[in-house]
Amino acid sequence: MEDKFPDEYIFIVSTKSPWYADIANYLAIGKIPFHLSPREKRRIVHNSTYYSWINDVLYKIGLDLIIKICVQEDEILEILKACLNEPCGGHFFLIK
Repeated sequence: MEDKFPDEYIFIVSTKSPWYADIANYLAIGKIPFHLSPREKRRIVHNSTYYSWINDVLYKIGLDLIIKICVQEDEILEILKACLNEPCGGHFFLIK
């Protein structure tokens, strides 16, 4: 008996890094990917001044001095659902 199926192929396998991967790697180990252009490298160094890497979590300090946690794109929907489904969640309107 053969374990191969004639119509079974893997056409593409890809992994998506989070949007902040280069900044997090620069803050964690101090290295910038070698394949980037000099302009992209300068942009990572400049943008990293607004971020902090603490206990394997990336935080951003906004212009309003509010510290925000950075999340992956696929986690945003889960966070929004959790906020809306909590007992105090939902949409609130101010009626005058």
